[in-house]
Amino acid sequence: MGFQNGSFSLTRYRVLGREKRLSVGELNAKFLAFQAGTLKLQNASRDLEYGWVLPENPELDDKREIEDSWTLSDCLFEDGILLRIRVEKRSVPQQLVNIVARKRWLEAKAQEAEAKAEERVQKKQIVDEVKEDLLKLALPSLSYIDAFWKDQDDVIYLFSQGKSTRECFEDLFRKTFGTAHNLTLVRILPPVLGLDVWNGGDSEILDKIRATLPGGLTSLET
Repeated sequence: MGFQNGSFSLTRYRVLGREKRLSVGELNAKFLAFQAGTLKLQNASRDLEYGWVLPENPELDDKREIEDSWTLSDCLFEDGILLRIRVEKRSVPQQLVNIVARKRWLEAKAQEAEAKAEERVQKKQIVDEVKEDLLKLALPSLSYIDAFWKDQDDVIYLFSQGKSTRECFEDLFRKTFGTAHNLTLVRILPPVLGLDVWNGGDSEILDKIRATLPGGLTSLET
């Protein structure tokens, strides 16, 4: 998001499936399980991890006091909910993996003789183990994803158009809210944006569109 540069990009979603007003307590049902928690500098198990973090809410008096025990109640702002995701990316240079893996392979080969077919399997196992071990030592590269959910209007504004950003947001929203409350995200792009059904329109048409979306979450491409 480029607010500091004087510009930003935007993705708009329509939220389908809500049958009643969802309270903050209901939305909090699975929210805690998908919070990012304390940043881990070591012992990470995946090269990409993401979870909810406390957003920059101007209505909060002291963010530091609640950073370890916050809920969606602390994300309420005007007529909606501020959402923020922390994305942690870790990588290990392939050259480093190859050097360490070769050393381990030579050590293992010196201890026991293996058949050719088994050598290929063992080499792959060593490379995977080395990458996993080095990944635990790699420092994360951090980025943040911000969105604003006007929950009563069933609209979400994601302040990015990047594919990887959308995928992270859609996946985390589905796990946190979609599955628990039978909500479906539909990404609105022209000419779909011009359909009257999105703004208080025909619920039957919306239901038909929703029925075509697999897994409770997808987007409409044009």
